[in-house]
Amino acid sequence: MSRIQFLLIFMFTVVSLPVISNWLSYRNQTLNNDCIGKGIDNNYVSRNFDKIIKTFRKESIRSSYATLDDATKDKILQYKNKIFDSAYPYSGNKNSKIIAVWFFDYSCSYCKAMKDDIKQLINDGKIKYIFRDTPILGNNSLKAARGALAVYFIDKEKYFDFYYAALSYRGEFSNETVLNIVKNIGVNESDFNNSMKSNADKIEQAINNSKLLVKELGVGGTPLLIIGDSLFVGVTNLNVLRKKVDELSHKQN
Repeated sequence: MSRIQFLLIFMFTVVSLPVISNWLSYRNQTLNNDCIGKGIDNNYVSRNFDKIIKTFRKESIRSSYATLDDATKDKILQYKNKIFDSAYPYSGNKNSKIIAVWFFDYSCSYCKAMKDDIKQLINDGKIKYIFRDTPILGNNSLKAARGALAVYFIDKEKYFDFYYAALSYRGEFSNETVLNIVKNIGVNESDFNNSMKSNADKIEQAINNSKLLVKELGVGGTPLLIIGDSLFVGVTNLNVLRKKVDELSHKQN
């Protein structure tokens, strides 16, 4: 097998992994929290992230897995109050009746891949978009999520600066890395440290609630996006998401 063939097969496998993992999750309901991302060399993905994203965008090998069956709709209805909770960070059109909820991990390569598309979806101005920090890929992810929420309790708008900076970061998160992001977005180090301490219980509760909710919905990992009564797992094409938003808009008119 030539080196080019090997790389093409590898990139296809990387892009397809969320769909495969989540199909197994729905089939067996036994995948652990960090099922997505453990099966590949994350260092390789980090080093070659731009090439991988460019390749699967160019060839339109973008995976989406949406569940629309009655069982899924019933689960979303069952946990409606927990899912569509505006106590969590949100952006977009705050008066919109169309609400999207985004469960993500700052270390998740697929969440990073969707970052710009999610920003465009929000900028369309048709939805209210809730952010749920769901660190399932280990302690480094947890450090980033805690840092993000500590910033949120200082300045809600600065939370989104942290969010975009952290999802743009390619390495592993450490306490020093998180603090550097905090400083770079203009948050005072002393205020940040005080928020980490004084809001520790609220931060842990927010994170644990999101992780538990992902389990209750029967999903094995991130990215997970809920729009209305539809649940999208894995890297999802922006046009697919826009189509769902437009569908809900027409129903309300």
